[in-house]
Amino acid sequence: MRSKAPLVLMEQLVMVLVFALAAALCVQVFVLSDQTSRSHAARDRAAVAAQNAAEQLKGCGGDYAAAAEQYGGDWNGSMWGVSYDGDWQLCDGQSQAAYHVLVTPAESGQDLLGQAQVTVYTAEGEMLFSIPVAWQEVTDVG
Repeated sequence: MRSKAPLVLMEQLVMVLVFALAAALCVQVFVLSDQTSRSHAARDRAAVAAQNAAEQLKGCGGDYAAAAEQYGGDWNGSMWGVSYDGDWQLCDGQSQAAYHVLVTPAESGQDLLGQAQVTVYTAEGEMLFSIPVAWQEVTDVG
């Protein structure tokens, strides 16, 4: 009569292999969910940063230089940029910046209506969020 020990060992080996595959699949699911969660959190923070910049610009009546002075960042005459570090705190140095908010003027096509585009990018150049902003321009009535 032959021993059944090799069959038992084969069965144990198959069970360990199935368990290892299931464990690897579970780890991949957890890693993917963590990456998705971080991505969505960054997009949520980008939406808040874009809205804050848009409201600041509207509050200044479309004066980019005044908005940059009050809120932070730099106005170079054609674009207002604000940089944030990895914890979404305002930062001055480009080397430590993880996110950038860029506000670019846009043509509204209508008199007395100012318009701009507020876009948030990662340091790698991936766009996270973008919104248009518009405001009523004030002229001196003389």
